[in-house]
Amino acid sequence: MSSYGEHAERVDDAIIADEVGIQVGCYGIYRLRCLYQPVFERRARTMHAVAVEGVVAPYVAGEEVPRELFLAAVAEGDLRLVEGLELALSLRNTGCLVVDALELVVGAAGEREPQSLFDSVRFIADQLAAAEIDPQRVVCAIGEVPSADDATLSRLAEDIRRRGMRVAINDFGTARWSDGQMEALAPDTVRMDGGWFRKICRDAVTVRLFDSVVARLHERRCKVLVSGIETELQFGVALRAGADLFQGTHLAPPAHVGAGVEDSFPMRSKLGSAANIVPLYG
Repeated sequence: MSSYGEHAERVDDAIIADEVGIQVGCYGIYRLRCLYQPVFERRARTMHAVAVEGVVAPYVAGEEVPRELFLAAVAEGDLRLVEGLELALSLRNTGCLVVDALELVVGAAGEREPQSLFDSVRFIADQLAAAEIDPQRVVCAIGEVPSADDATLSRLAEDIRRRGMRVAINDFGTARWSDGQMEALAPDTVRMDGGWFRKICRDAVTVRLFDSVVARLHERRCKVLVSGIETELQFGVALRAGADLFQGTHLAPPAHVGAGVEDSFPMRSKLGSAANIVPLYG
């Protein structure tokens, strides 16, 4: 498969800016528009946005269409081009965020040959430089790559940190991250898979198991990001377990760039009846 770098010029050609500077991607009849979803941190009894993650939605004639429909229309040889286009849009549009001091969560690559990981990290670094974004603001999240051995993952983590970014791993719970891989990457942040976490929340026994998983990750000095929070109960479970970072539609859905990012809210306002399962003080 081709690298992101091979499509860099086509990525630039496929991006246009509107009258206020918001950048949009063009692929055939589709227009790719950028949204951002905040990531929150607990401070006493208030949740504060500390990071955002860019997502890209396809539109036709001003109407959003299912992502699956869009991807089915992408030519096989253009898949890497579209991925690069989505990465570029999520980074370049951060200049239009109302709050520009937030950290950025950026996905690298997953489930591919190891070399593609290095290609995507280099592409991200190039986009950061072009957009004049401080790489220290960026958390580079890595998906599972079964064919990558521990030595390769160690070199990858070194490459990410050498470029000034921090390391996260994606989809913890569904991805098979071994102890050796965890040691090799030494991630700063571990992101829980949203679907896996929601299943955990269905049963009291697995909820207690989740508490111990978070505790073990803290022993590794990893921050724990719980994504996919959709209900009061799920938010309460994540808080009680001692997670560090929280993301999901229950807290704040993705919003179009330029629409603003919710930066804080009282923790109790999103807990409701689940407030009795989490200490609100301390």
